[in-house]
Amino acid sequence: MSEKKSFGVGLIGIPDNERNVLKNIFKLSLYRPYTYSFAAAGEPIQILLVDGENPEALAEWRSFKLPPANQGGAAPLLTVLIAKEQSSSEQPYFIRRPFVATRVLTVLDQAAGQLATTTTQERVIGGEAQTTDVSATSAPLFTALVVDDSSTVRKQVELELKLLGIHTDTAESGEEAFTLLSHNDYDIIFLDVILPGVDGYQICKTIKKNKAKKKTPVIMLTSKSSPFDRVKGALAGCDTYLTKPAKQNAFQKVVKKYLNHS
Repeated sequence: MSEKKSFGVGLIGIPDNERNVLKNIFKLSLYRPYTYSFAAAGEPIQILLVDGENPEALAEWRSFKLPPANQGGAAPLLTVLIAKEQSSSEQPYFIRRPFVATRVLTVLDQAAGQLATTTTQERVIGGEAQTTDVSATSAPLFTALVVDDSSTVRKQVELELKLLGIHTDTAESGEEAFTLLSHNDYDIIFLDVILPGVDGYQICKTIKKNKAKKKTPVIMLTSKSSPFDRVKGALAGCDTYLTKPAKQNAFQKVVKKYLNHS
């Protein structure tokens, strides 16, 4: 697993409603290699988000002076402009309105990748645009297997995991799942209860009997909720289960619980 890096984000001219959206998007970075949070007063800023459609914000940005915490080359800073359309190539990093979580995190990861891999670089505040083009792609911290015969469910779960920076393999049958399990190790596994051929309970039992894989968290996916399902899941050795369609908060809570790391 790669080392996590945290980045302080500063804002110029971003309205309150978008601040709240960004705050929620930053929460999704919790299990990604790069995490983001608003820099508090006195804390260093590594990434600056500027409203590119606000003349006052742009004027403030161009006259912006780095705070003492960012002096001396200890904390390089990159700027990301925010607008409905990218009006110029003045800045290499740009986020389009309205915000889409995957799009925001992708751009921030590119900026963070440059900061993480660059030892010396010129600052863009009040000067020329950053000309170095570094679009580092972060290795995922975790990998997941999603087994469901519904392509819609597979895609939904895969998207939620992608937002958390988790690489995902998918399978639509027990046979495909066993093939993937024989060649790969996963940090978390999502299993549909009802599958063509071997069902989710049988797959779970097989996983939990394997000494090398028995500690892998297994989350059962069921379209109904009943005490009988809970009992069968417990007997199969599953760690917990989610009722489809799982709400985002419930899904993230489960991932946080079973992929919590030091």
